[in-house]
Amino acid sequence: MAHEVEKRIKTLIEQGKSKEEIKNILSAEMETEAFDRFLRNYAELSRKESYFGWNLLLLLILAAVTFRRIGIMFEAVSRSGIDNLIIAAWSFLVPALNLYLLWLIHRFHRLGYMFLLLLSVLSLLRPENRTLIGLLQTLPLIVLSGFLYVKLFPEGGKV
Repeated sequence: MAHEVEKRIKTLIEQGKSKEEIKNILSAEMETEAFDRFLRNYAELSRKESYFGWNLLLLLILAAVTFRRIGIMFEAVSRSGIDNLIIAAWSFLVPALNLYLLWLIHRFHRLGYMFLLLLSVLSLLRPENRTLIGLLQTLPLIVLSGFLYVKLFPEGGKV
């Protein structure tokens, strides 16, 4: 049922309907609680088109940061080998999460922007992100994800 509701919302958004119009259409068919969560998570087509360039810039920066991190980890593994498999697997957790965030942001999904903003701010607690290179990677992610969240989902995505 949830997959069908999400698919229906995506179809209506692609047709250029506003969130208010979608809410009126779906409220005639089902209860508000059944679709409200899904509707909050998607940006309207007009907003997607307006901020497509900024979203693409955010995707490129996040991809560069992610693949740089993966390259550093593969280099370390190839140089010294895998002494501890648990630590090696644990170190791939951040890039794996970043790949998931790339997918969410590519789809203009609200949770992607929220999590990227939160995780980028939290990443400043790590010592390697407090260097000049770390700040040059992290600050654009914080600024762009916050900016796009506010612009794509005014009032937190409420309809």
